Amino acid sequence: MKNYIFIILTVIISSIGNIYANEINDPELRVQLPWMHSSQFTGFYVAQLRKHFENEGLRIKLIEGGPKINAATELQEGRADIAIVGLGTAWETSKKGKEITNISQIVTGSGLVVVCNIGSGVYGPKDVIGKKIGIWGVGDKSVVETMLKKLSIPIDSVQFIIQKPDGSDLVNKNASCVTAMTFDEYLRIIDQGIPYSDLIVIDPNKLGIPVLLDGVYVSTARLKSEHFRKQMVGFIRALRNGWRETRIAPTISLEAVKALSKNFNREQELKSLEVMLTIIPSDSSKFGLLDIDTFEKESERYKSKDKNKYYPKDIWTHQIWNQLQRDDGQLHPLTVSTKYYVDHISHLLFFKILVYFGVFTYALSGVLEAINRNYDLWGRLILAFLSGIGGGTLRDLIIGGDRLPFYYVKDVTYPLGIFLVVFFSSVVVGFYPNAHKSDAFKKIKKYSDVFGFSALAVAGTIYSISSDMPWFWAPALAAISCAGGGVLRDIVVNQEPMTFKGIIYEEAAIIGGIFIVIGLMLSNNYEHSPTTVFLTIFGGLALIVFLRIIVYHFGLRYPKSLGGTDIQH
Repeated sequence: MKNYIFIILTVIISSIGNIYANEINDPELRVQLPWMHSSQFTGFYVAQLRKHFENEGLRIKLIEGGPKINAATELQEGRADIAIVGLGTAWETSKKGKEITNISQIVTGSGLVVVCNIGSGVYGPKDVIGKKIGIWGVGDKSVVETMLKKLSIPIDSVQFIIQKPDGSDLVNKNASCVTAMTFDEYLRIIDQGIPYSDLIVIDPNKLGIPVLLDGVYVSTARLKSEHFRKQMVGFIRALRNGWRETRIAPTISLEAVKALSKNFNREQELKSLEVMLTIIPSDSSKFGLLDIDTFEKESERYKSKDKNKYYPKDIWTHQIWNQLQRDDGQLHPLTVSTKYYVDHISHLLFFKILVYFGVFTYALSGVLEAINRNYDLWGRLILAFLSGIGGGTLRDLIIGGDRLPFYYVKDVTYPLGIFLVVFFSSVVVGFYPNAHKSDAFKKIKKYSDVFGFSALAVAGTIYSISSDMPWFWAPALAAISCAGGGVLRDIVVNQEPMTFKGIIYEEAAIIGGIFIVIGLMLSNNYEHSPTTVFLTIFGGLALIVFLRIIVYHFGLRYPKSLGGTDIQH
């Protein structure tokens, strides 16, 4: 029996030892670069030279690319573990069963441009008609085609040719225009003798055509492995350190480029590096973050081009970036993808209509209060504006930033709508003095107030989240959005706010705001689907409506021990 126990223990210890040995002796990770060794990848070289990869327990092999090497294909065929490619290349090489996923975006600025030579007869965009345009054929053709459509230039009016990789086709006038990277070919063209004044540079990004370069892609299937995900977090952290140190000492960092580049030119590589540093985030907390809005806009270009082509659903993930933020102690309770979907909802026409309804309903309450007090037209306007936009004004003063100038300054619909509410209310009351006192009107207004209140409470929650406020401000600003205007109105008419005297009012907005925040935290687990965010937002709206109706129906109030009174609102 003792022998059996000894054998079992020996096997267990041996197994643990093998697992541990495998973890500290992982096979090297092969990183396929999209181009030849140059300052475009300085951060990679510095991370390796300074042993940032090694400090993360990684052994990294950087594989040089070239004109005939597609980094995405190398990844799909298993000849690389990580590929550095642009989104266009990733879409165009997508294959079922060989899906690849962007785990980090290194270059976030605009790096691709179209350069035209005035000496070839191109003085403006329209002059490209009948001319040759040089492309590489790695996703840049679709960019040029989209650009031509934006400029109302027929695609078949130009001739596409495959250009050489150094911009010489433009210099030699083999092509009138060529695609070029601002950190590479564009600089080479100038170095070959064409002055800035003889070049026309068209930036697709300024035409609303984003181009995402140099993303970090891995096999989608491998992301199921926790160990591999941990390795990728370490890889991005090391890469971030490499680029951070490159930014601190760019000239010294070029020594790492010199050690690998076959045709190293210090002056040229320094210029290139300086440009690279302008399109890579300088803020470490933003390094590697893929902007979803930019991704969506560029992806639409590829999806609309060939609707029958296979397009993977999970071509990007923030998993690795989120974990990196978590390790840094900087992760927000709501992920970037969740906040993106929330912000998207705030721009929907349906949601805007809800907010308009809420504001105009509150404005009507202000008008009726003014009419009951025999105020003139000016007094009615003041109370209507205070009631309708007072809460939103207080909310936006707290938020600041992108909420200023105020929403009703940027959107004339609000002041115009409030003016019309005052005008028509005054006309109706002028002809029918007791119209607003009828039971039918009171009932309609009561339930209109319920929906208006709920709409403004949800709006306050959403605007708080979209503006990156700490999560606990969401329910607070929900309450301020729907109650602040009434409080301001009561102050102006020298009346104690009824919501301070036992009426259950803002509490419904706070509960709804908390519900939405919790629901959105759960939505963090579904980064590719806005459905859970939509359900949460409109679930919160329904909850607030339900609470307000319950309060109205049962006449719920605070008990006298907590400040409740018998005063009716």
